[in-house]
Amino acid sequence: MNRIVIATDGSSGSGLALEEGFELASALGADVSVVYVRHAPHAFLGSPYYQDVLTEESQHARGVITDAKLSATRYDVDPEYEVLEGEPVESILGFADSRDADLIVVGSRGLGRVAGTVLGSVSKEIIRRAERPVMLAKERAHVAAR
Repeated sequence: MNRIVIATDGSSGSGLALEEGFELASALGADVSVVYVRHAPHAFLGSPYYQDVLTEESQHARGVITDAKLSATRYDVDPEYEVLEGEPVESILGFADSRDADLIVVGSRGLGRVAGTVLGSVSKEIIRRAERPVMLAKERAHVAAR
């Protein structure tokens, strides 16, 4: 395994994806690319609202990448970081293709069956459409002590 792409959005599920992806990359000596996809604001917002949304999205992206960089310091990895703009599934899959990734790591938001069905799921769609292996990092259920 030469290249792992880890998709992050700043959620707790994507934080787990970072940890799992970094740990695997460190163990295998693989290169790592961390990807954040920001949504392009709709042009119909007009000025100054368009600029406000763009600024807010850019600040969020910087925060997510900063958190990913901090997480990487706990592992023997030196990732590249990319902020993309567009639709998350298409952007992540396109990026993985462009880097000829051996694995895509994504997190699960844990919305549950009903909310996941209604709201959709980026991770589910990536798993469904990817032409390369995908690892879903999901929090383990805690078993209550008896």
